[in-house]
Amino acid sequence: MKVVCAWCQRAGRFVVLREKEPQNDEISHGICDEHVLVVMNEARRSEAHVSAPARGSVIPQPVA
Repeated sequence: MKVVCAWCQRAGRFVVLREKEPQNDEISHGICDEHVLVVMNEARRSEAHVSAPARGSVIPQPVA
């Protein structure tokens, strides 16, 4: 079984990350080092856009 990067495959590249048992033509998916960094950077950017409420601000409570 070949393990390929799903992101690379979607971009038209076939990058084999590793081969594992059973040795056949099946394909499984993983993520390469380059795309791990892309995903981590995207997560960091989205975290930076989420901010905590300002001190003294009122957080709305659900109505029961």
